[in-house]
Amino acid sequence: MIYLDNGATTFPKPECVYDATDRFAREGAVNAGRGAYAAARQATEMIRDVKNGLLSLCDARGQAEVALTPSVTVALNQIIQGHRWQEGMTAYVTPYEHNAVLRPLKLMEQKHRILVKELPLKEDLSIDMDGVREIFAACPPDFVAVTAISNVTGYVLPAAEIFAEAKKYGAFTVLDAAQAMGLLRMRFAQLKADCVAFAGHKTLYAPFGAAGFLVKNGVDLDVVLAGGNGIRAEDPNMPKFMPEKMECASMDSVAICGLQTSLNWLKTVDPWKIESELMEYLMKRLPEVKDLTVYKAPDGAGQAGVISINIKGFRANEVAAILDKQNNIAVRAGHHCAGLIHRHLNNKEYDGTIRISLGVFNTKDDIDALIDGLKTIDAEVLKGIDAGILRGNC
Repeated sequence: MIYLDNGATTFPKPECVYDATDRFAREGAVNAGRGAYAAARQATEMIRDVKNGLLSLCDARGQAEVALTPSVTVALNQIIQGHRWQEGMTAYVTPYEHNAVLRPLKLMEQKHRILVKELPLKEDLSIDMDGVREIFAACPPDFVAVTAISNVTGYVLPAAEIFAEAKKYGAFTVLDAAQAMGLLRMRFAQLKADCVAFAGHKTLYAPFGAAGFLVKNGVDLDVVLAGGNGIRAEDPNMPKFMPEKMECASMDSVAICGLQTSLNWLKTVDPWKIESELMEYLMKRLPEVKDLTVYKAPDGAGQAGVISINIKGFRANEVAAILDKQNNIAVRAGHHCAGLIHRHLNNKEYDGTIRISLGVFNTKDDIDALIDGLKTIDAEVLKGIDAGILRGNC
């Protein structure tokens, strides 16, 4: 399989991650923070090391703490639902946001009667900063959520600039770094973010099961999930201090071990350089494909290793299914859990887009195979594909 769906999860993982998780699962996968014996202490120390590694990755030592969660969706729910909402508050999102942000905010809209508004875009689909300043002045923000990188077009959004404007009004700011942590060089102090959510299994190249968020020192959130965490077990109340009040249940120590290993591995590679070189090569070759529409970052903006395309005469899912059956190439088709931006891309006739997302283990040979496959898309192949696959989208 030629895997070009790294925006969903990076695959494969580094060999050292497989080795470390297998060894830990066999030798040390005990419950961290819940025992005085050596293996439990070692697992607890590993988790502490991972948190320090994440703080170092974002230049956030002394400025923030880390709460670990089983997924970035859980992390974003804890942030959004844990925010202290009041009726009439205004939350802003960009049109590039993922449903992991949009759907929790929708719940808050229904529960607390807040107002959720979109930030404006220019004609080239870049964030309209003049428009942002105007809309903030007209209706001051209480909460602003921005994705660091679009999981549809690869656009690196001007999150720090947006947050700087939001902070003029005292807004709470949240960065969704699911597609960016480990890929972009982030300096916490410059971001002006109160919370930064991350997914271990994406650009951090760790397994599923290890995720979380950085929370700025002094920021407090209400408890959303409650349960045992090994702290003051005689008290039925969750701890009142951050970040421990955000962590409950047994942690996936095997996945966290994988994250510890991937954080060390990331020090030896330059994912942005690798993705940029591959993306440059892909962009040079794509014009060879007839009847192609390309959805990428606006000119002059940062372009991560993610773009979307469509081919005239085919729905996005049809092209993805053909590439899979005919060429053993894995791409993503549909709306990528980011429905708002597709209204601006005007791709309704295609039912979404075909997303190509690169990773450090892809090669130019993979791109050559993709171009060859796109050049030879054959509608006849659709006759041999299950109709349920062709109807679905995600």
